[in-house]
Amino acid sequence: MENERFSGHLTNVTIDKDLVTMKIDDFDGLINLFRKGKIDFDIIPHSKDLISGIQRRKAYAMIRDICEYQGYVQVFEREKQKKKLKEEFCENSGYQMFSLSDCKKDVATQFISFLVEYCFEYDVPFQFKDLVNTFDTERRVYLCLLHRRCTACGVTKDIQINHEDTVGSGNNRNHLDHRQHRLEALCANCHARFHHIGAESFYEEQHFHGIKLSDEMLISMKLMSRKQMQEFDEQYKREEMEQRLISGAERRETR
Repeated sequence: MENERFSGHLTNVTIDKDLVTMKIDDFDGLINLFRKGKIDFDIIPHSKDLISGIQRRKAYAMIRDICEYQGYVQVFEREKQKKKLKEEFCENSGYQMFSLSDCKKDVATQFISFLVEYCFEYDVPFQFKDLVNTFDTERRVYLCLLHRRCTACGVTKDIQINHEDTVGSGNNRNHLDHRQHRLEALCANCHARFHHIGAESFYEEQHFHGIKLSDEMLISMKLMSRKQMQEFDEQYKREEMEQRLISGAERRETR
């Protein structure tokens, strides 16, 4: 099958024994095929700038998830939807029509990103763990905030906004300047784990960090209002003026 291809490169050739050693891009996937009893493979030359086996399988997996969610069961329906997704991607990106069998690696990368954002936009459930190391991390954190999806596990229930720069239990989260904090969306379980193991251990485990949002993003996500921002800005000005007065008084006392 087309989505069971693997890419790799030769590391050693033993001519007299007809043996070759190869480094494969998706070792776990190859092992899964071995377990299914598949031990015969065709080997063809492959260019490094062409789509990798991992990219191909990831693209097909996401197309499958989209089709299943939208109720496309028959093979011809899935093929039609795959073509429609590729056409929409080409229309939005400016790329020419392509094949997932031999397209360029950069096209595959952008197409996978398109599929991920499509799933976020239309709330299509997909294998969330596949995003790790295959999709821009900051973009992932932003999309999870925008669509209220847990950045760690992908669920969409009981979503809470976590402040990476810890707020503390004594602060009022409803009266907080979110502009001063890196944010991410976490479900109740992952949020509890964040506080249980600590921020440093959590991010070493999950491989992402929160992001700071622009004023416009915070307003559009209804995390803050323009009025709240103005009130905080006025508060900062008052505090700055008070600090100047205190500093001036201290300098006069030392003379």
